[in-house]
Amino acid sequence: MRPNLEEVLVIGIWGMGGIGKSTIAEALFNNYSSQYERSCFLSNSRELGKPCLSDICSRLLSQLLNQDLHNINIGVLDSRTKSKLKKKRALIVLDDVVDSPIATDLVPGLRTCLCSGSIVILTTRDRSVLTSGGVEQIHEITKMNYGDSHKLFNHCAFSDSHPKAGYAELTARVIDYANGIPLALKILGAFLRAKSVAEWDSALKKLRKYPNADIQKVLRLSYDTLDDVEKNILLDVACFFHRHKMEKITRILNSCDFFANIGIKSLLDKSLISIYSNGDYKYIQMHSLIQEMCWKIIHEEYRKNGGQQTRLWNTEEVCNIFQDERDIHGVESMIVDMNEISIDPRIIIIALRKMPKLRLLALRGNINMDLEWNRVLLEGFQLLNDLRYIEWNKCPLKFVPSICWPQKLVLLSMRDSNVQKLWDTVQNLPSLEFINLEDCKYLIECPNLAGATNLKIISLIGCESLQDVDPFIFSLPKIEKLYVTDCTSLKRLCSDYCSPSLSGLWATGCSNLEEFSIPIMGDHSKLGLSLPSTALSEVPSTIMHLKDLEWFSFNISYSLQKLPLNFASRIGLMDPIKHEDDTCIILSRIFPTPAFLSLKELLLYKCKSLSKLPDNIHVLQSLQILQVESCHVITSLPKSIKNLQQLGAIYITNCKMLQYIPPLPPSIIYFYAVNCKSLKEVSSLTSEPPREDYAWFGFHNCTKLDDDAYEAVLKDLKSRIELVANNDGYLHNEANNDNTFFYYLPSKESIINHWFPDYYSTEASIIIEVPPDHKISSCLVGCILISQYQSFNFGKKKVIFGWKCYLGKGCNDWEWITTSGNRGLLTGYAFSDVIDQLEMVSDHKVVWYDGEGSNKITEAIKERRKGTTTCNPILKFEFYAHTKDNEEVVIKECGIRWMHVHVNDEGEISPDATHEGYESHDVENQRKENQKKSKFTWWFQRLLLLCCRANTEEEI
Repeated sequence: MRPNLEEVLVIGIWGMGGIGKSTIAEALFNNYSSQYERSCFLSNSRELGKPCLSDICSRLLSQLLNQDLHNINIGVLDSRTKSKLKKKRALIVLDDVVDSPIATDLVPGLRTCLCSGSIVILTTRDRSVLTSGGVEQIHEITKMNYGDSHKLFNHCAFSDSHPKAGYAELTARVIDYANGIPLALKILGAFLRAKSVAEWDSALKKLRKYPNADIQKVLRLSYDTLDDVEKNILLDVACFFHRHKMEKITRILNSCDFFANIGIKSLLDKSLISIYSNGDYKYIQMHSLIQEMCWKIIHEEYRKNGGQQTRLWNTEEVCNIFQDERDIHGVESMIVDMNEISIDPRIIIIALRKMPKLRLLALRGNINMDLEWNRVLLEGFQLLNDLRYIEWNKCPLKFVPSICWPQKLVLLSMRDSNVQKLWDTVQNLPSLEFINLEDCKYLIECPNLAGATNLKIISLIGCESLQDVDPFIFSLPKIEKLYVTDCTSLKRLCSDYCSPSLSGLWATGCSNLEEFSIPIMGDHSKLGLSLPSTALSEVPSTIMHLKDLEWFSFNISYSLQKLPLNFASRIGLMDPIKHEDDTCIILSRIFPTPAFLSLKELLLYKCKSLSKLPDNIHVLQSLQILQVESCHVITSLPKSIKNLQQLGAIYITNCKMLQYIPPLPPSIIYFYAVNCKSLKEVSSLTSEPPREDYAWFGFHNCTKLDDDAYEAVLKDLKSRIELVANNDGYLHNEANNDNTFFYYLPSKESIINHWFPDYYSTEASIIIEVPPDHKISSCLVGCILISQYQSFNFGKKKVIFGWKCYLGKGCNDWEWITTSGNRGLLTGYAFSDVIDQLEMVSDHKVVWYDGEGSNKITEAIKERRKGTTTCNPILKFEFYAHTKDNEEVVIKECGIRWMHVHVNDEGEISPDATHEGYESHDVENQRKENQKKSKFTWWFQRLLLLCCRANTEEEI
């Protein structure tokens, strides 16, 4: 199959070393080069290096033109050579490209010289190589999920799809160690093949201390391309900052003159680190094998530098170094778990003064205190001025000695410590940006921070003995966030001035807070202000004039009626302090007021006295998101909720008495009920035809849903598919490719299995024969059963699920058609802030429709029937479910269902009829045009997934 394109297309494949880029490129070339008149696969581009660009051009053109050429420059080819290249289409692979000039100089030359429809594929470890050359399509190869890793390793170690008897636990350990890297799986599989259980166990223990040299050699190539500053950043992440917040890491490393912004970007481009998000924050993480490589590099430096080691991260190793009195002059970072030390802890504290280059210090765990401790620390404690990061959580000291704190210090964390007072006098801390004193329950005095002119974030959460916060904090020129949540002794928050930089103040649960007089200025837009569960009975007068707050939370009170229009886009409400009236009555009075009429998101949290929502909730016509959390006595939502025309998402969690869901507005895209143990009835999911072509409805642990509720949910799915078809005139129009609907419910066999009577399997795959009367105007609905026995946290991890569909070609040969999947199960753009953890109390089923996947399958059936074969098409569906981190989710059952589409003479479409379908001439022409434009994207992704499958089933 050759794409019909009018230009040369350049594709980039990138990823970390050993991830399978070259394997995929080689498989693509071997499978499809015969369909091109000219082809060339150039490997070892890395070995040729930057000075040999002309050599690459010569090798490439020599193969394409089948003649011996030397010292050729692609930019100045003669007209005769250009003419030859222009005549025939070519497939070119440049494997393992390491230098940008190949992309910036060679690729543009190929665009102008090659015949239209030619394809150039580059593989590289460095994404910047591709972006610098203007590559149109860049595909990242990510690590294998657990299931595919299992298949590949078992093939290499046992020549089978399953481990031998007695090797299952050992196999799991290998797969955990390899962490989705095909190279590691292949090398270890070949090495362990035919070895005994005892030899496997010994080899795995050895790996933890002495990594495999062949794996390390491949990974080391990426490290060797870094400059010295980038190497320092990488080693700091490996030994100190793995899974830390990106913002914090960047600021600390910048203070070390490591130019972290550009350095981190370079490491990301080279796949040496990656970023993951959790709520509003981004975190930096590193693959375990790369981290292992970094540790080995540090130990190599130690041997080369005559016993000088720059970074200490293993507590046992730290103890050995101090016991042997080795030279610690060159140590730059150190992490010690004080619970695991085998030496007198005073040795470590005293040794700090012998580390003049120490930048990063973390002392973790409890230390047993005695009077001698105090004497040693008070007399000899000293912190070096090069320290940028100090973490001494659970510090046993009540008073920190009167010392000069490091002027270069960027972050200070002393969470859960015994400290009552940090320092007596003003400390000159011009670099300090973060201070964390969370859960210091004995802290009675807020430190004087007048000398911390760059301070941005202060966390005093859970400081139960703290009665006042230094007013000067609000005058700091760069202060952004102050957290005093659950400071139960705090009585006032007062200041004469508030810095315009303040963007968030959280004082939830300060039960004795009686006074709030912070003069927040009117230009504090996007400010987040949280004051619920305090002793404040009325909204403070100093904030009544504000507008456009990002977030505001308070106790339910009549004083909320005074808030102005557009006061806040998001408001959270908790139980009233004074129960003057029924909570529902108070809400009914405040809902029609200006601040709520412009409200976009409403959260009702732990309103234990709220038995129902007011019927006049329909006045909130700007409302887009409604969250009801831990309101235990609410039994139903008001019927008037169907009149909220902008409402797109509803999240109801831990409402134990909720029994009934009324018809919802047609604007709803997300509906999620969690742990609503009494929920039985669902009238219908939409009161009229929905407006959106995407929807997600979930009922997590709602185990009492009755049969009628299930029928309502599945009826909604059928209605949405029907509406999609009716609106577009033909179900398989390219415009429908984004139509996707997800429904997540506790398993109820009598209802769900009735929906999938013909094609159901107790495994994670299913093979079906398409009957001869199957009509091409069909759509496909999929279903999987997820086991409740999961080891991961549903509240914080996305679950990716879907199917891969293959068309049978005979003799167990399968041709990939499409991969259909979701955008992330159990997530909502507001929901992650509410739920910390979700456990499954029973098995759950996911039922979904994917317009794009359905269309491709029906088109493939149509194409097959055009052929000469008389056999019915055979389809294989492989279902998958895993977290974003490739943690496997158990699938106990799977199934599919065809829904046929009938178009009557009036153009109306109804599902589950048998009709050949209808397609207008204009729609057909448009579909063909769209197919032409997207053909190569589809073609390449098809090849890529084919090769990924081959990578797990065959040694290519």
